[in-house]
Amino acid sequence: MTATVITPEKRGFKAPGTTFMVAGGLLGALGAYLFQLVGGRALGTADFAPVSVLWTAFFILATVLLVPVEQYVTREVASGRRALPGDLKPAAVMALIGSLVGGGFVALTLDELFRGDPQYIAQILLLVVGYALLMMAKGVLAGRRHFAGVGWVLIVETVVRLAAGIAAVLLIGTAVSLGWAIVIGGFAVLSLRWWRQDQGDAEMPHTPAGRFLAGYAGGTSSSQLLLAGAPLAVAALGGSDALISIVFFTFTIYRAPLTLIFSLQGRILPFLVGLVGAARKSELIRIARWVLAAGLALSVAGALVGWLIGPEVMTLLLGEEFAPTQVVAMFAAGGIMAAAAAQVTSQVLVAEGRTSRLAWAWTAGLLVAITVLLVASGEPDTRVAFAFASGEVAALGLMAALAIRR
Repeated sequence: MTATVITPEKRGFKAPGTTFMVAGGLLGALGAYLFQLVGGRALGTADFAPVSVLWTAFFILATVLLVPVEQYVTREVASGRRALPGDLKPAAVMALIGSLVGGGFVALTLDELFRGDPQYIAQILLLVVGYALLMMAKGVLAGRRHFAGVGWVLIVETVVRLAAGIAAVLLIGTAVSLGWAIVIGGFAVLSLRWWRQDQGDAEMPHTPAGRFLAGYAGGTSSSQLLLAGAPLAVAALGGSDALISIVFFTFTIYRAPLTLIFSLQGRILPFLVGLVGAARKSELIRIARWVLAAGLALSVAGALVGWLIGPEVMTLLLGEEFAPTQVVAMFAAGGIMAAAAAQVTSQVLVAEGRTSRLAWAWTAGLLVAITVLLVASGEPDTRVAFAFASGEVAALGLMAALAIRR
């Protein structure tokens, strides 16, 4: 079967299934936070710390190594090419790298961060495998414009993980049992048999996976060290277990806009691929400029909201022991909005296959954050939050500049 690229008009944002995909993304974000709220309240800040580190480490691995797989598959399938079985090889390579890095990290820090329990090593390995398959599913479904199917992937993952987490808390009540609940969620999407929707042309020319994934992973590695590395940075600066949990929950809950973008960017990318295929470069430039302006405005608004009610939100959701300072809340909320805008802007570069430029922007942002972290003084959480916000704003500005420049 020959499947040609769909024109931009036919991939508009009113395509069937869009609403359900957005609903699935919202439910997925809510479910992730409910899982952490249930676990955090049941175990407390200190006992939940191993789960927060496991979640953080896996989030970094998934966004650095597995999200690029999803984006590559989405881009190729949206162009009319069949993903299976050819794209299983690059997906397996990225999963193998993630397993080695993740397993090595957990093994090396087992006594310090994971209470010496080797089950966490098995969990990080299985998480990478399960979510590699999940990202393939999202890529195939989004590329074929089965947006309702993407919504179902997000819903099934979330509902199964949350149900398993509640059962773990009620029946076992340990941190490691919550880790197994996270693992189950990734494999649950196999029940949807998503591979049946992969109906493109296997013989179509394709973008070399190695070049695309290397550029994207290079960028997201810097991006996610900025975003998800906050609890690890606090730990490196000598923060207590309680402070690590506070920073983890603050950044995780405030991360809702960015989590939603990651869930729904598969809806944006096919439209942009259509614009690239139609050589409508002026529209791509206009989109990048608009996102930059909106992102800067939303960053200021987010920082203001974080300062005014950020600690109170955390107190309401988790209790007073999880509340950050006003300054940390301000920098975290403002930086998250900048990160969300930068991620949307990056989709222009992904659609054009210019992932090396994406890497430049995120790497520059990380260097800015490291510089600020080294120069700034104060408590570990304040230094980390300030460095994070500085790096994200810098990355947004450069990402937009690189997307606009031809």
